Amino acid sequence: MATKNIVVVGAGFSGVVATRKLAKQLKGTDYQIVLVDKHSFMTYMTELHEVATGRVQPEHVRKDLRTLFKNYSNVKLVTANVDDIDKDQKIVKSSVGEIPYEKLVLATGGTTNTFGTPGVEEYGFTLWSYEEAIRLRKHIEDVIRRGAVELDPAKREALMSIVVVGSGFTGSELAGELMDQRHSLALSTGVEESEIKIQIIEAAPSILNMLSKRDLADKAEKHFESHGVKISKATSVVEVQEDAAILKDGTAIPTNTLIWTAGVKAKDQGAQWGLDLGPGARFMADEFSRAVGEEDIYVVGDAAAYQDPELADPNNKRAGWTPQTVEGGESAANTAVPNIVYDLTQKGDRKKFKGRYQGYAVSIGARYAVGVLDQIGNMKVGKSGIGLSGFFANMFKHAINVYFYLQIASWYYLGHYLRDEFFNAPDGREPFFGWASRHANVLFTVPLRIVLGLTWITLGGTMAFAGNWVGMILTIIGWLMTFGLFTSIAGFVGIVMAIFITTLTNSDIAMLLFAPASFAVMNGSGRVLGLDYWVMP
Repeated sequence: MATKNIVVVGAGFSGVVATRKLAKQLKGTDYQIVLVDKHSFMTYMTELHEVATGRVQPEHVRKDLRTLFKNYSNVKLVTANVDDIDKDQKIVKSSVGEIPYEKLVLATGGTTNTFGTPGVEEYGFTLWSYEEAIRLRKHIEDVIRRGAVELDPAKREALMSIVVVGSGFTGSELAGELMDQRHSLALSTGVEESEIKIQIIEAAPSILNMLSKRDLADKAEKHFESHGVKISKATSVVEVQEDAAILKDGTAIPTNTLIWTAGVKAKDQGAQWGLDLGPGARFMADEFSRAVGEEDIYVVGDAAAYQDPELADPNNKRAGWTPQTVEGGESAANTAVPNIVYDLTQKGDRKKFKGRYQGYAVSIGARYAVGVLDQIGNMKVGKSGIGLSGFFANMFKHAINVYFYLQIASWYYLGHYLRDEFFNAPDGREPFFGWASRHANVLFTVPLRIVLGLTWITLGGTMAFAGNWVGMILTIIGWLMTFGLFTSIAGFVGIVMAIFITTLTNSDIAMLLFAPASFAVMNGSGRVLGLDYWVMP
């Protein structure tokens, strides 16, 4: 039986989700899912700001497609650029050849919209790809180093000033990470932290305008200002120069680092493929997530534009459009997949688009966030959701990311995410102010420390009850280890006591195992989720 192709163009959130769901539902048929992307990896877009500011390593956002699809024999991965689409012949023309299709899913994502502002392409930075994040990361480290040794006051000011244009999700999260990064940049270059200036420029009269609860935007603004980030509202940049940003009123802000996050649009190739386009040059979608006027082409993710008629407002042109978020893209993929399966096999039912949004959160650095919890599963929470801020909003943001990894069933990458975000963060840039983070392999001895401590307490309590003075010592050691207080000292005493008990009493030889176990926890394990973090230098 000849193999027939369902081609998915784009390996972003929506493309990966659509490919996995199609592979599961069409398993055992003669349909093959072909995933085409210019990279051999998926980029975890919502974490690019952490790469750009040195919080995580670049590998954190790279998810190898072979790893993600290793258990799917009906998925073929093609690393190529898509040059054109022949809708009549139903062929995708790529840089490695032509790929025929029965159904086509376009998940090509978006890119930065500079609105034609002069100088952005030449002198500015954007943050919409893995390559851009790496470029910005290297630039920030380099420009602060050069600023630290620059003697000319004007040049030094420009080198030490970072301007973020736009206060949406990307701009605010990037500014928050830059706010945290200042400490390590100052330490490494020997400058005062306050000399590294961060400024947000927003054309609207308020920041974070996508937040439905405006009090959350006010909290985010206060958090920025309390950490020395300057916010300029109702202000627009009309030109970017090599060492300055020019505002609409003619003011020049000295900077060698202007990062443009003020707009999003679909990638330019969409206009060449003969499909109807909507806001931001996105592909217009119908209620079944098909490209308008097409039977065999579906559009999902940031590349798709669909306006829910129930949410549309004639007085607000922006109302009702599918949000360019992970959950908005997943909702479109969850609509397209069953419809494709129905088209090909007549199984199931045709499904209309229904956005499902658990909520959203915006991280302002590693330890603060604002967000809205809209629903839990299918249960709506309140009329307009519950507003969250601070630690709980931060945990909600992590929960959203964890949920995505569970969606794609990648325990490997989920483990890496938790390691990088909580247990291996530099300069204390994690939710617990560094309490859970160590760069050595200390984390792996924390369970041993706790179990060993509880064992010492149990053994010591039994001996103390019998009137043995050794039991008191063992009990003290146990409590110290359990709480991670003076762990190295407790471990050393534990070694001595294990050898003493084994050699001078009739204890089982297994007691000797307590000696190497006590030695193992002396590696600083008390500083991870223990009191030594505050007590020991």
